[in-house]
Amino acid sequence: MIPYIIKSNSRSKSLRISVHVDGSVVVTKPKRISNLQARFLVARRESWIKEKIDELSKKPKKLLAHYSVQDYKENRQKAYEIVWNKVLHYNKFYKYDVGTIYIRNQKTRWGSCSGKKNLNFNYKIVFLPEELQDYIIVHELCHLKEMNHSSRFWANVALQIPDYKDRRKIIKLY
Repeated sequence: MIPYIIKSNSRSKSLRISVHVDGSVVVTKPKRISNLQARFLVARRESWIKEKIDELSKKPKKLLAHYSVQDYKENRQKAYEIVWNKVLHYNKFYKYDVGTIYIRNQKTRWGSCSGKKNLNFNYKIVFLPEELQDYIIVHELCHLKEMNHSSRFWANVALQIPDYKDRRKIIKLY
């Protein structure tokens, strides 16, 4: 029997099984569905769940683990300085209007760009090698012109980071 957690979610529309990198299994269900139905789903999908757990155990673990709030507080200013200097450097080439730069403690993103031309970056950028920091900065800067991942966007990124495809593959390890 596989250990799992059942969570009720009022916004959920159907039963869903999530297998996480650490091997934990979470079943999310709408409030209207009983725990018994969720247990039946797990029993029916047991072989699939085991397959996913096995698959994930073979993947390399992320190089940057979860950090504490204290770690965020200690590294936020350093991250801001790195980002600010790199944005200034690369924007000498691109010459885009940049709104406000924010440093955030994000779980799933290295950066983002808003329609208001604000740039958001994950504070963990301080732990990355410089070539990956550069890639993230240029990637988000290029979103100021192209708010998508079209061929025009990637051509723009390639003007400063010609090996962006290789760097994209590496960043996924983090």
